[in-house]
Amino acid sequence: MNKENGERRRRMHKRTVECDGYLRDDGLWEVEARLIDTKPFAQQDRYRGQIRPGEPVHDIALRLAVNDDMTIIEAETIMRSTPFPTCIEVEPILQRLVGERIGKGWRALVRQKIGPLETCTHLSELLGPAVTALFQTMSYGKTPEGGGSLDHQRNITERPFFIGGCYSWRTDGPIVAEMFPQFVTKPSC
Repeated sequence: MNKENGERRRRMHKRTVECDGYLRDDGLWEVEARLIDTKPFAQQDRYRGQIRPGEPVHDIALRLAVNDDMTIIEAETIMRSTPFPTCIEVEPILQRLVGERIGKGWRALVRQKIGPLETCTHLSELLGPAVTALFQTMSYGKTPEGGGSLDHQRNITERPFFIGGCYSWRTDGPIVAEMFPQFVTKPSC
């Protein structure tokens, strides 16, 4: 986004978050998420020494594999670049989520299983886009060619967690009425 008022500005930081979703040959769904922080100038780091412009300050990745019910089967973290040598000590922490189901109450579950002083803030932040990318990965089902998003879920009887989660997915709105009429509620007066 460019400023339109003509003021000059200097980039001081860049954060890139990238997520890729996959359907594996064994039928599991997988998401890889990566967070990279860089600075456009050289820095002197207490632990790493000289950091060149564009060299990552943070390079943190996670991988989750889930089944069709969104139960976590595998979880992995890789801390490639961190500001402190102790940061890598949290790499095994996502193992605590194996066996847990992603859905309603997910964020509270993560906070219950992993305390703030037991993990990296950036790793915790990365779980959000990773999980939403996982939902997008699964949205067309396992045979997506030519189909529509969520077509494979039209006749379900259990309300999906995302219904009632945002403006477009509100239960009294046109999208739910069209795609999931079984979960429509009347507008409140």
